[in-house]
Amino acid sequence: MKKMLFVYNPMAGKEKIRDKLSDIIQEFCNAEFEVTIFATRAQGDVTQLIAERGTEFDYAVCSGGDGTMNEMAAGIMQLENPPVCGYIPAGTVNDFATSLKIPKIMKKAAAMVVRGNVFHCDLGQFNDRYFTYVAGFGAFTEVSHQTSQELKNTFGKTAYFMEALKHVAEIKPHHMKIVYDDGAVEDEFVLGLISNSESVAGFKAYAERDIKMDDGLFEALFVRMPKNPLELQTVLNSLVTRNLDNEQIVSISSGHFHIVSDDDIQWTLDGEDGGIVDEVDMVNHKRVLPIVCNRKH
Repeated sequence: MKKMLFVYNPMAGKEKIRDKLSDIIQEFCNAEFEVTIFATRAQGDVTQLIAERGTEFDYAVCSGGDGTMNEMAAGIMQLENPPVCGYIPAGTVNDFATSLKIPKIMKKAAAMVVRGNVFHCDLGQFNDRYFTYVAGFGAFTEVSHQTSQELKNTFGKTAYFMEALKHVAEIKPHHMKIVYDDGAVEDEFVLGLISNSESVAGFKAYAERDIKMDDGLFEALFVRMPKNPLELQTVLNSLVTRNLDNEQIVSISSGHFHIVSDDDIQWTLDGEDGGIVDEVDMVNHKRVLPIVCNRKH
């Protein structure tokens, strides 16, 4: 029998795993897995568990939001011979699962874990930390980790917009120099998203592009500080229509970014607190995360 470590966040997504746990475990047992179950208790639990015990298992599967998946990936990066990963999305938005076309119905996601194909996904490094799908700064990027779990459980995706409204007046520009594979740009920016995903906060910014999650490249958007309300509206329209051909928007594909800012900036990693720094080095680690998904997608 293959050995599986199943880790779940009991608080994620309105605690919806509570009524699905038996079905998920039954799916694994029917596929002849010997399953060890662990419920998270605090932030960092998953990373520590995978780093310490991951090599004891053939599969390591987590259920929770993108923050839970982020912790698993961070643990995987500490192992020389990592287990195959699986992800059963149970959070509010689940961008990483959306990009990999992993089903939102938990029993179907569990079935994919045991019947799907292993895909070797890229993983981003942010200084000494990791992210699976996005590192961001600026306008509204703090909203996801500032929104309380109770609010998320009550209002779902709407909770993020409710929190965002509190921060409209706080938007401010940051003077930055951004060095990437093919060049550099220096300006005042109000928003930056460096992603390995077509979906960020439920917004499919790159849906019209042929985005690959195993090509060793990030897709990055940097929004310059609008000079007046008309420019701001133009930028918003460009983002909503996914027409990135706008002089206020810098769009870059690169495997590496080095960003230096004049002031300390609050970053988020996969919707969680990424720390406050004035210098960031980001590297795309190509095809290092073995995760089960549907290969035809």
